[in-house]
Amino acid sequence: MAQILGRHIRPCPSCDFEGVHVKQNEGKLPYTHCPDCGLMCAAKNGQQAAGLLRNTRANKIDQAAPPPAPPVAEKPIVVPPEVAALAVPTPAPAPAPAAPAKPAGLWDSLMKRG
Repeated sequence: MAQILGRHIRPCPSCDFEGVHVKQNEGKLPYTHCPDCGLMCAAKNGQQAAGLLRNTRANKIDQAAPPPAPPVAEKPIVVPPEVAALAVPTPAPAPAPAAPAKPAGLWDSLMKRG
């Protein structure tokens, strides 16, 4: 899956959307993607990729933020260890049996496959 590297400094040439994503798949060159109209423009070589990354600003929203703190409750729920040990996940159901083999037809018997 593509990772968003940031936002392009120029608007989308098709719809003038200001927040065009600059993305990159693992091991490939970066490309731009407009979430508004869907236009995608890929870099074809290293020089185009360097120019695209030079015109990319970091996206503050996409940066990793610390997880939010859990809310504080008046009476927190406390699970005793002996009860937590009883909560064993249920085993997965057994897979369905395979379908029986299809009987050989006329073509199979003539070609000695059946």
